[in-house]
Amino acid sequence: MFRSNPIGVLILALCGVAAVVLVWQIITGERLEYTGPTWLIWVLAAVLVGGSLYMLVASRIRREDQQWPNPNAGQKSLWRSAWDRIRGVDS
Repeated sequence: MFRSNPIGVLILALCGVAAVVLVWQIITGERLEYTGPTWLIWVLAAVLVGGSLYMLVASRIRREDQQWPNPNAGQKSLWRSAWDRIRGVDS
């Protein structure tokens, strides 16, 4: 699972770190101030924006290569199956 989406895992990790820091600030009542190099902020922002754009393009390319559900498998989409169940149509 992680090998097919390394950028997504990186973005998820960055969001996790931000969440932990924000929860820590709420619990302790302290206010953190970043005193590190300013270039690091720009690098992290570039990774976040670039990774998001990459995943958008990669998902569109992947969608063109693969069709889900596979029409050869004879399966219906989840939406179509749920709609048929609501209408009472037998599969």
